[in-house]
Amino acid sequence: MTPIQFLLIFVALAILFLYLRHLRTRLLDRMLLSLLALGAVILVVRPDWATALAQLLGVGRGADLVFYLGLSGLAFLWMGLYSRQREMDVRLTELARRMAIFEGEKPKSKPRKPKAKRP
Repeated sequence: MTPIQFLLIFVALAILFLYLRHLRTRLLDRMLLSLLALGAVILVVRPDWATALAQLLGVGRGADLVFYLGLSGLAFLWMGLYSRQREMDVRLTELARRMAIFEGEKPKSKPRKPKAKRP
């Protein structure tokens, strides 16, 4: 194995470890990330498999296939984060409205002056 392969395997496993340790998510998310990390390790150890899979899918090189899949994954991630941000904006607006209604002050009424009697 070449030094870059050791480095890439370490990076893939470090990302998996940090994700599983610090980000608590659903079981499905953890399984998906574990499979992605395993796939990354396999493709680092056996880069010829990436090339074979790329040619099977009609892509010239394995590196191109990995690049295309990475861009697709980043686009998916971006859309998910954008969707969550929009949802949080809606929740924050609703919360601010409720707080304004709940904590709003009633207008203070002016003290009434006794009405002057008409002659």
